[in-house]
Amino acid sequence: MNRKIKIMSYSKTLIGLCFGLILIPAVCIADIRVATVMPKSGAYKVWGDELNEGAKIAIDEINQKGGLNGEKLNLISIDDPCSETLALSTAQMLALKKEDKPALVIGPYCSEGLENIAKTYQKAKIFHIVPSLLNAQNRTPNSFGMIKMFGSIDQAAADLFSFYNDHYAGKNVAVISSPENKNFNDIILEVFKNHGKSSLIKTYDPQNYESVNDLVSALNDANENIILIFDTPKRTGKIIKKLKQINEDATFITSRYIATPDFFKHALNYLDTTHFIALSELEDKPQMAKEFANLRLKGIEFKGLNIYGYTAVKMWAELAKSAKTTNYTKLASKIKKHGFQTSWGETFFNNGNIKKPLKYAFYKFQGHEYVLE
Repeated sequence: MNRKIKIMSYSKTLIGLCFGLILIPAVCIADIRVATVMPKSGAYKVWGDELNEGAKIAIDEINQKGGLNGEKLNLISIDDPCSETLALSTAQMLALKKEDKPALVIGPYCSEGLENIAKTYQKAKIFHIVPSLLNAQNRTPNSFGMIKMFGSIDQAAADLFSFYNDHYAGKNVAVISSPENKNFNDIILEVFKNHGKSSLIKTYDPQNYESVNDLVSALNDANENIILIFDTPKRTGKIIKKLKQINEDATFITSRYIATPDFFKHALNYLDTTHFIALSELEDKPQMAKEFANLRLKGIEFKGLNIYGYTAVKMWAELAKSAKTTNYTKLASKIKKHGFQTSWGETFFNNGNIKKPLKYAFYKFQGHEYVLE
C-alpha cells in the first residue's frame, strides 16, 4: 500500500500560537496522541507493519475530516519485537509522560505479561486496545478502560481441530512451530487430548534439527500425513516446498498471517494441498460493507492485519465522539455503564466477555488469491 500518511507533530507555529495566547483567557490544546506498540523489527515485523499501516490510514482519514471532536490525532509508533520486558517498560515509559501522554495505546502485539501491562495503562489512565490473539488466561483479567479484539487462541485451536476432524480424522498430525508459538502448541495438544486423539499428534521443534532438510527427512520417515505449521514465514515456506518435493500428498495447515513475501518466495508453486487458517474477513460483515466500499472508492484495499489496526482506531474514535471526549475515565465509565456497542459489531469485546467469539475460517490459495473453503 503506497498511501503516505502524514503524522502530525508539535511545530514552531503551534508553539508560537500557544505562547501568544498566554495572556488570553483561552486554552491551547495540543494534538491527541495515539501510540501503537508493535513489532517494527524481528520475526513479527510484517504483522506490526500491517497493524501500524491500518492505524495510520484511520488517523489520516479522521484528520482529513477535521479531527476527533475538533482535535487532530498524532500517531506515535513504538517498536516492540514481541518482548514481554520491552512491552512492560514501554507501558511504564508512556505512563510517566505528562503533557504528551497518549490518549490511546494499541498494543502490544504479543500478549505475554499482558496483565501487568494492562494494570500500568489503567493506573496511568491511558485507554488500551489489545490487537492480538489471546489465550484464556489473558482474556479474563478485567482492566478498566481496556478493549480486547480479534478472538482467542482457544477458539483458533478449537476451530482447527474441527476442520481436521471433518476432513482428516484419524490421520497422523505433526505440529511444527517456532518457540514464540509454544502457547498455541500446548493448547492444540490439549484439544486433541480432550477428544481422545493424543496418540495421533506429535510436536517437532525446528531448533532440534541442524537444517530444514533434516526436519523434512524426519517428517517423511515418520510418515506424517497432516502438518500443522506455525513457524517463521521463510522456514514455513521452505518446509512446505521440500516436503512436497518428496511427498506430493503431504497436507499442510498454516496461518494466513504467516503468508508473507518470504513465504511465497519458497512455497508459491507447492500450495495445492495447503490450507490457511484466518479470522473471517471483516469486510464481509454487513455493518462494515459501507465503510469498506467508501475506502475502495479512494483506492484503499486492506490485506492481512491492516484492517484490525484501522478498526481499532475507528472504534475508539467512534466511542470518543459519542462521549464528546477522549477522557479515559469518562470513556471507561461509559462502557461499564452502557456496555460496548459500536457500529463495528462483534469485532471487539470488553474485559473478556465474549458472547459470540470470532470464528476462524479456512482458505486455499488459488489463482494468486485466497478462496474460502
